[in-house]
Amino acid sequence: MTDTSAAAEVVGREEELAAIERFAASPPAGARALLLTGAAGIGKTTLWRCAVERCRRGGDRFLVATPAESERKLPFAALNDLLADLVDDFGGALPERRRQALDAALLRSVGKSTVDRLAVALAVFDLLRAAACDQPLLIAIDDTQWLDAPSAAACDFALRRLQGEPVTLVCSDRESAGIRFDLSRERVTWIEIGPLSAAVLGRIVTARTGAQLSRPAVARLGAVSGGNPFFALEIARALARTATASDDVPLPTTVTAAARARLLSLSPECRDALIVIAALGQPTNAAVDAMVPMYADRIGEALEAGILVVDRDRVRFSHPLLASTVYTDAPPERRRATHRALARVVEDPEQRALHLARGTAQADERVAAAIERAAARAAARGAPQTAAELAEHARRLTSSDAADAAARRALAAAGFTWSAGDARRSETMLVDLITQLPSSPARAQARCLLVKIVDDIPTTIAELELALEDASGDAAVTASVRNLLARQRTWTGDTQGAIREAEAAAAVAEGAGVIGELAVALGREAAARAYAGEPTPLEPLERALALEQKLQDPLPVDESPTFFRGVCALWEDDLETARQCLEAADERAARLGESWRLVVLTHLIELELRAGDSARALHYAVEAEDIGAYWGVGHAYAAALASAALAKAVVGSADAARAAASQALDAMRPCGYEIVIRTAERALGHLELALGNAAAAHAALEPLIAGAPIASPPAAAAAGDEIEALLELGRIDEARTLLAKLADQARTSGRARATAVAARCAGLLAARDGDLAAAADHLGRALAAHDRFTDQLELGRTQLALGLVERRRKHKAQAREALTRASELFALVGAQIWKDRAHSELERTGISRRRDGELTPTEQRIAILAARGATNREIATQMFITVKTVEANLSRIYGKIGVRSRTELASRIEHQRDASQTVSIPQ
Repeated sequence: MTDTSAAAEVVGREEELAAIERFAASPPAGARALLLTGAAGIGKTTLWRCAVERCRRGGDRFLVATPAESERKLPFAALNDLLADLVDDFGGALPERRRQALDAALLRSVGKSTVDRLAVALAVFDLLRAAACDQPLLIAIDDTQWLDAPSAAACDFALRRLQGEPVTLVCSDRESAGIRFDLSRERVTWIEIGPLSAAVLGRIVTARTGAQLSRPAVARLGAVSGGNPFFALEIARALARTATASDDVPLPTTVTAAARARLLSLSPECRDALIVIAALGQPTNAAVDAMVPMYADRIGEALEAGILVVDRDRVRFSHPLLASTVYTDAPPERRRATHRALARVVEDPEQRALHLARGTAQADERVAAAIERAAARAAARGAPQTAAELAEHARRLTSSDAADAAARRALAAAGFTWSAGDARRSETMLVDLITQLPSSPARAQARCLLVKIVDDIPTTIAELELALEDASGDAAVTASVRNLLARQRTWTGDTQGAIREAEAAAAVAEGAGVIGELAVALGREAAARAYAGEPTPLEPLERALALEQKLQDPLPVDESPTFFRGVCALWEDDLETARQCLEAADERAARLGESWRLVVLTHLIELELRAGDSARALHYAVEAEDIGAYWGVGHAYAAALASAALAKAVVGSADAARAAASQALDAMRPCGYEIVIRTAERALGHLELALGNAAAAHAALEPLIAGAPIASPPAAAAAGDEIEALLELGRIDEARTLLAKLADQARTSGRARATAVAARCAGLLAARDGDLAAAADHLGRALAAHDRFTDQLELGRTQLALGLVERRRKHKAQAREALTRASELFALVGAQIWKDRAHSELERTGISRRRDGELTPTEQRIAILAARGATNREIATQMFITVKTVEANLSRIYGKIGVRSRTELASRIEHQRDASQTVSIPQ
């Protein structure tokens, strides 16, 4: 079901929406208020609308006012908006004097020029109380800071006197003003709306404007806007026109007008000193003392005005917009002079290099070399955006006669820009560089980096063939090109071609002693073989991992043997090894600021789905989509969308899953990225099967099964879904043929997952043929195979199939147990569609529900293990669930059977054994 509420349009405000939901869910026992506070443009009105929507019930009376700043001096303007309908409905019952005063205030009558404000306030109280006497009353006021004083006073008077009446006030107010009505604290729920993260701001900008900002642009957007979505939307238009890596962002006048007005209230000497603070960022007091004479006189004025604040030993602007305005308004030469002076006093070597770069206008080889070294240090410590800016400065300051240095620095700048998340700009830089350079290893390296950005597979392979010619016998570069050819062929599903290229890369690298490229080649070969359905070749992988440990400079995450080991382990259902390797790769990528972290996240999504933690899978999906959206690498974004679609399909977000999968397919089908296409098809097929749309599931899965070997990970993962879809469509012979291939692959590989899925499908086929005993037998073997791997969703599906078979065999108790277990497993995973199916089967079969207080099968197993002394972690390991799930189940168990500790639980179970009572906790 599609959510069309206002809350569906809100991005990044999950905590605030949850607080609003809690407030709205509790019916008013008396007068109460919800207050939303925050700075201008922070999103108060959007959340206010959500709150009003959630608090408004069908039978409620609803009063609303949205005052504007221009109306602040118009007496009773807001009161007229609020009470117009109430005066018509209840005004006739007011005492004469109060009615006359209210009519005069609201300009409903021609009378005295002065208004009895006490009589008006009493009339407002009478009206609100009358309106709430027979049904709840909702009063909604947006931007209460703009209420005219007479309206605010009358409302305050009335609201303070309402006690037991079911009246709800929902209002928003500026951060500095506080609530306008003197209500007791226990009657007010206060939600302070803070700044949004840069990633969320980027999503808002994309949703509202369609602009896809790069990662550096998103970071600058967050820094300059201070997390304010209104400011961010205004600034985004300026950022979209700016292609540099610099922090010098042109700000639109709509944003800077207020900031500039505040700054103009300061003396020229103070404003001059503020340029230093703006150029430094968040300087220490010592740095300011070194740069700004007469610190107290010049800076003190800005501190008193609230433009600067002191936080421990640092002084900073109270809002980033003030700093940006000061810096942007300063003449370029004044800025350069400030940076040159700062380069002499700051201690951090990277900051010193950055100030030196920003302060130098003409080519200077000595300065360029120093900045180049600083860029490398910044990249090594995980600051690719700083590295990108420094590298561009180094290239800009390179002497015209230093061609080799210029090429090296230009390549470094493009690489750091790419790592920082601005692939589109990096692509432009690389195309220019390739055009300018002669055939050389440097041009080959530029082609290699370009291949990681360009989306068309034939184009990239042609580019790499040219790169082999450019490498000119350079072994390291040749091995790198071969490794990238292996990568591209893997993306297309050409695993045999990928294996050949990786073997060639390994031979070149080993012959030349290039251990980094050798490690990459061994890892890529292992991954290609595993993707082809072969057993994971552990020996070359272990060698690759050992070589990686010897490297001084870390390999990019998408070339790391640690990453390849994690991927192979995931395909083997070795989740412990997969988690260890993939989380290590993700942590390192995050630390280095690599955008290729996205590739790790797509595999972590699969890992968490297999581990049964769909919430964490969705968290990774959001991160992957965020990176993909701003990076500008189309196939990487499509990979994120395809993996996210799978997570959304599992939890039942049908519209979102279809949208993500369709977007990935539309983008990648013309480009040849078969792995991404197969992942998206698998997601669509799983979703449609879960929804009961067998024809749509088959339409999505048929090209996947036809286009990939049954042993390959996507085909092996989707084969069971396709068999079920074929059975539901009555295409029995096709289902039988595919099942034979899957069963043969399961026997050949010995993989537990394939064995379990093949046995389940065999059970479904036997049930379709009417042989229910054979079906139950196959499903029993499937359950035995499930003991060898962790996947609660797959186990739940097997239990669901068993329940349906047992029901047809008239084994009601066994059917109930299997269907209940399936429902519990789907609930644990968060697979809502599958859970609904299991519940529906329970309802439809007429099998009686479990009695209140009776333990479910999961609770029974946990109770027995806990009574026998197993720890929560040991129980979780044995049952393939999380420790938190164990804790939650134990709490329910204690409540159901009336115990408070494990000791009492053990005693109760022992007592039941002695009395031969096994209905609650059977052995």
